[in-house]
Amino acid sequence: MTRPPYKPFYSGPPRFQVGLTRIDPAHWLSPDPEADWLTMKSERLDADPEKYYRALPAASLAEAEALSRIEAATGRARSSRTEPALIAAGRLVSDDLVVMENAGEGWVATSLLLTQPTFFSLEDSFNRELHQLHAPVPYGAPALAGKIARVFDRMPAGEVFERFNWTVQLGMERHWPHGSAMREQLKTTPPEAAINDLVLRVERQTLVRLEATNAILFCIRICLDPIREALADPADRSAFAASWRAASDDALAYKRWGQFNAHVEAALAALGDR
Repeated sequence: MTRPPYKPFYSGPPRFQVGLTRIDPAHWLSPDPEADWLTMKSERLDADPEKYYRALPAASLAEAEALSRIEAATGRARSSRTEPALIAAGRLVSDDLVVMENAGEGWVATSLLLTQPTFFSLEDSFNRELHQLHAPVPYGAPALAGKIARVFDRMPAGEVFERFNWTVQLGMERHWPHGSAMREQLKTTPPEAAINDLVLRVERQTLVRLEATNAILFCIRICLDPIREALADPADRSAFAASWRAASDDALAYKRWGQFNAHVEAALAALGDR
């Protein structure tokens, strides 16, 4: 598969909008360009499942339905391990998984498997309603959260919807529940080293309705590509540079891109961008 598999920077700088696109259900989870990560993902789940998983007891039915949908979509069956259904489902795909349910008081994250969060922790997200989850996002609450809630309310069964986020990071580690550790690492990484250390991090989000339980299954696929390889093509490099430089003040503040700017510009210069 071509790398990087997704190039959302061609769509411009980050915008704080719902931005969902309907896609062919056949392309929901397959092919999985990050399938090589599954072995390490399973090893981490074996070693410390509580670090990555949390759920309300009442979410078990939605978890079971999520597992069934993922098995059907991938053509793979869960392992024989005795474990929660969402963990079993997470071993079949590279994606992280979030179950959202509405018991009458708004859409709540009732079950989460977060092995590779992008500055999104279990502590900050478990059993939180949409407005709470989006409070840190510019215009996130009530405006964006309200729009997302209406999308969830009306989402048709059998359809798959997709959206993207993207950023950069240092190194190939996937698990970043908090950004502070990366920012500390950034302080000791000189800009001239960025061409070797910077990595493009693309987050592909897909949403489906679980018809039997009326829950929403939110799948989060993380794709990592060293910046030297991700932007080797001049057209990709130009599109990335234009979108990076066009980011709004809100986007710069929320994503902390200002702290990465010297490193990104140094990497672009090393790749031949002027």
